[in-house]
Amino acid sequence: MGAETTATYGQPGRVTLLADGLWMIDLGFQGREGVIAAYLIREGNSLALIETGPSSTLPQLLAGIRTAGFEPADLGQILVTHIHLDHSGGAGVLLRHAPEAIVRVHPIGAPHLIDPARLVASATRLYGDRMEALWGEVAPVPADRVVPLDDGMPFAVGGRLLTAIYTPGHASHHVTYWDPEGSMAFTGDAGGVRMAGTSYVCPPAPPPELNPDVWAVSVDKMRALRAERLCLTHGGPFADADAHLAQIDPNLAELRALALRELRGGADAARLIAAIHDLMAERIGTDDPDALTNLEWATPSYLAAAGLTRLLVKAGDVPASA
Repeated sequence: MGAETTATYGQPGRVTLLADGLWMIDLGFQGREGVIAAYLIREGNSLALIETGPSSTLPQLLAGIRTAGFEPADLGQILVTHIHLDHSGGAGVLLRHAPEAIVRVHPIGAPHLIDPARLVASATRLYGDRMEALWGEVAPVPADRVVPLDDGMPFAVGGRLLTAIYTPGHASHHVTYWDPEGSMAFTGDAGGVRMAGTSYVCPPAPPPELNPDVWAVSVDKMRALRAERLCLTHGGPFADADAHLAQIDPNLAELRALALRELRGGADAARLIAAIHDLMAERIGTDDPDALTNLEWATPSYLAAAGLTRLLVKAGDVPASA
């Protein structure tokens, strides 16, 4: 185990000390900083990790753990917010470097970590021949190393007592991790996507499980925590938790209304994707092209178009041919 550091670092993965015993590791997804983050927690003589990212970013993750002064083999717990590949796709491969670690996950997600065949097949329909470049290898997690979470269940992580809070809406298997002592919530995608230096909170809306009504309940649960800091997987930490979370419902409603208007007006998929991108560009409120590019990598317009179209077709708001 290594010594604590307060410095930040460059490539291959930027490491930032957020609090005593808590580091953020930027995973350098697709060579960019600010798109996917993991959070490392010192846990006595071992470590805990919140989010793994995909295995395509595993070199940066391993380097980040070592930059913080530790070894991947020190990992004792891996916590994932949900099983989408940008959040937990690297879990199975990471375990090869962390032989003592367990993986905590929502019960609905657990079978798909143990046997990721259906998850990979579903993702392949979305990403096609880009699967390998985006996500890398998706390896099974041994069943005896998977620990399903109960809603509201507290468990020890280092000197912290975290609570798993079910926060579906983006996905049915989504969990937020709440640290009451540190007044921090690790929100995965349930807390939205926001690029550093900007105020716009974009709700990621991919298929197939997008459910705005359920998501609104999850937002209420997160706001009730009165967290002082939200630790996002896509964008890092933010200290304006209440104002941040207040954006999710109206911003998702705005995306839904845009998709409804475009599809009822006869827009094809390409036009809808462009309209969503234009809205994101307008709302992000910065001339920094890197911020918009990173936002697109974190929550692509084409996935939002697919998710919103599926939602509207299922609700009967637009015909199935849309």
